[in-house]
Amino acid sequence: MDTPEVQFDAEAAQLLQEIRISPLEELKSLASSFLTLDAPLVEYLESLVDKHKTIALKACLIVQIISRYRIIPRKFQLEAVLALDEGRDVILESGTGSGKTLCLIIPNLLYPDTTSITISPLKRLQILQASELERWGIRTVCINEDTPSDKALWTKITSGYFQHIITQPEQLRIHNGHLPRLAKLLNDRHFVCTVSRVNVDEAHFIYTAGLPLYGVPAFRPSWGALNLLRLRLGKGTPLLAMSATLPPHIKCAVVRNLNFDPSTMLSLELPTSRPNIIYSTHRIVGSLSEYRNLDFLVSETPRKTLVFHDNTQQCSDSRAHQNKLLSTDIQKNGLIQHYHAGMSKAYLKQVFDDFAKEDGACEILHTTEGLSTGLHVADVDVVVDYGAPRAMPTVIQRGGRAGRRGQLSVYLLMAEPWVYTASLDAVDSSSDDPDRPISGRLIKNSKKPERAGLAVVLYVRSSTCLREMFARYLNDRSRDALKITTDWCCDQPHDTEIQFDKRSFFPGRFIYEEKDGKIYAGDVDEPDRIHLNPPKAKKPKGKGKKNRKVADRVPLQDQLNDWLSSAHTTDPLRAVRPPTFILDAKSIKSLSTVHPDRMRSPDDVTSTLDETPEWAEEWASKVFYGTLRFSGYGKNREPSIIDAFSRRATMPQRKVGGKKKPRKATELEADVEWEPPAKRQRKGAPLVEVSTNVRRSSRLNK
Repeated sequence: MDTPEVQFDAEAAQLLQEIRISPLEELKSLASSFLTLDAPLVEYLESLVDKHKTIALKACLIVQIISRYRIIPRKFQLEAVLALDEGRDVILESGTGSGKTLCLIIPNLLYPDTTSITISPLKRLQILQASELERWGIRTVCINEDTPSDKALWTKITSGYFQHIITQPEQLRIHNGHLPRLAKLLNDRHFVCTVSRVNVDEAHFIYTAGLPLYGVPAFRPSWGALNLLRLRLGKGTPLLAMSATLPPHIKCAVVRNLNFDPSTMLSLELPTSRPNIIYSTHRIVGSLSEYRNLDFLVSETPRKTLVFHDNTQQCSDSRAHQNKLLSTDIQKNGLIQHYHAGMSKAYLKQVFDDFAKEDGACEILHTTEGLSTGLHVADVDVVVDYGAPRAMPTVIQRGGRAGRRGQLSVYLLMAEPWVYTASLDAVDSSSDDPDRPISGRLIKNSKKPERAGLAVVLYVRSSTCLREMFARYLNDRSRDALKITTDWCCDQPHDTEIQFDKRSFFPGRFIYEEKDGKIYAGDVDEPDRIHLNPPKAKKPKGKGKKNRKVADRVPLQDQLNDWLSSAHTTDPLRAVRPPTFILDAKSIKSLSTVHPDRMRSPDDVTSTLDETPEWAEEWASKVFYGTLRFSGYGKNREPSIIDAFSRRATMPQRKVGGKKKPRKATELEADVEWEPPAKRQRKGAPLVEVSTNVRRSSRLNK
């Protein structure tokens, strides 16, 4: 939705107020002057009774004027508004980017003296929603655990100054033994009377996060307790539940949990298909940590791309890997960035704002779950799931981040090898939940392959139309369910020329593994494909020592980790680059493995890690002199902390006169507990009772 920048002058504000109080005949006259309606909408308006027609015309006129005649409400949006106006509950199922947000906006525009509460799952989504509502001239506040205890702010909230409150379900009930301030306000009847409606955005969270599933407790139980909210609201306060992912089993759970009356509620089911998105899958070679699988995305002018990862470590590491593929000048421009909860708020805002701009520097953004819901960046052309998500709602939500302005876009799910081979024998055949885990029931520490949902596994393995699989999952039987507005549908076999070849869309080559274990950049039908793992020629066995002793590696790794923590803490750019930019786990392991005789200078650090000259200039000397300089075995080396862990109290025995006689260890070689003789003598002396009211115990002078 193209959100307007609202700048009301006195004349416009007066016109809006006149529309709010005008009778039907005057509204018809205004409509003939201001509105350009298509035939289906005119037919719908004519079918309404006068009361509903009055409200609908007011909504159309106000939205048209505020949006500067660019937006006109659609039929389903008016239907939702009219039902809420009558006090009826509404459940709205509509595809991502279809205009559900306008259903939250119109009631505030019609009745500016009332308050709406919207329950939203994520802080980033709350910020985006608040920003959009403010642009429509609606006074909005976000309430979550970051909301300050500012007296003036809470006075405004209590008095009903804000027309729209966006919050999380955890703010509405006891959470972590604490009753949040908004939950306390719900006991204030004066405040409750100002709340005219409640919206539940991304309502599928009620089922996916709020209820115990498959033997595992609810992830966010407050989502499953929203039914208690109705008991605290005024009688007849309507609820609007919205989502793009409401398959039958989730929709039933939402209706039941929110205490909707099926006989009076309005259920709006719109086509959920995104006809401009092409769907594709690809099998990852090796593990998720082999980030060369993502090299196909990298070029100096890539398409705007979102890449979703399972965790923050993969998110950071993949970005670092891809960045190394770029020239130094482009690296500095911020073409590839990462975004996750472990970064500072200032960094997150800077990166997101830059990515959201059509002329921003960032074109590839690596992220985690936080941006999978409600992200409104119009020019995203590609969404990649790097690793199979657990359930289909996540697939649908993430894929829906692409093509928000209707342009040709691609959603690519890259699945691990185990997804293609995992057994389905343990699937619970008695359940009607398509997302039930393939392992049957789960436990708290179940691994990712055990948690995988059946629907996602079948989607990845599918040899039929992927768009059709989405339609079956969502029970979308509309005539537009399989509609496409591009030349291609998906990469599965089709009878017509609509099968998509992802290799022609992306700038680089995909990686493939043959049955014999050979790995290629390029598929079998590409004559110039590159063999990435040819047999290595056997090198002559060297006489020198190759690697550090195994017993000495862990102490050095500990020392490197300690140094890394300190180095990152003092790094002026720590807000925008994680510790893994300096050294990741693989680099630390490599440094601890190399024999000390091959680690004699900062250049050896750079060559061991195969790092860039820019990295070497900033970090090679610091790593070498900070941890590695004295970690060798030579006679002239300086003792380091490693000695305390790598030397035994008794050295190897030698034979004397045919019998083994242990050699006495030196003081330094003894063990971790080695102490100077003077200190041992003091410790062995009898304790003497002394006064504690002194700066230094006289016992230390014994």
